[in-house]
Amino acid sequence: MSWSSLPWPFRKGRDGGDLAKERSGKEGEDEEFGITDSLLDFVTTFTVDTFKSYPLNLNQGDPTAEGDRTGGAGNVRTDLTQWQQQHAVHILSKAKEISKLRYDLCPRHMKDKQFWTIYFLLVKTHIAPYEIRAIQKAKLKSMETSDDISQKKAVIEVEMMESNNGTSSTGDLDDEINRD
Repeated sequence: MSWSSLPWPFRKGRDGGDLAKERSGKEGEDEEFGITDSLLDFVTTFTVDTFKSYPLNLNQGDPTAEGDRTGGAGNVRTDLTQWQQQHAVHILSKAKEISKLRYDLCPRHMKDKQFWTIYFLLVKTHIAPYEIRAIQKAKLKSMETSDDISQKKAVIEVEMMESNNGTSSTGDLDDEINRD
């Protein structure tokens, strides 16, 4: 049996075209979530001490503080924004150092919430423009959606008015049938 007779996943990378498209798509998605070479270089400098010695107090000792909520894709915090969750999933897959640090630190030395809070504070200068761009895109998309909804409502209202005024095309059809 030749490779060319196998189904598509096995032939995918043979000519390199599909593989190149897939890579460029992933790179574009990484860029969308702020995963750049400079960020990857920066996060490789993080150590366990970077996180342990960071001056952060998240309601430690407060019995009413929220519990540690993990879940979703890649077992990432659910109290992060959607963009931050996606960024966290991408950074965990791209920068194995962060994944290892998270494994070493959570939950023995700190809670997951503390880890991600410190991480996002440390990388704020690197990812802020990308997060702002994502927020702007979401706003534009919601505005377009609301415009589409209002346009559809206007079309429906016009159609209803026409049908109420008796300008329906079914009356014309009935006249043509009766003539024959």
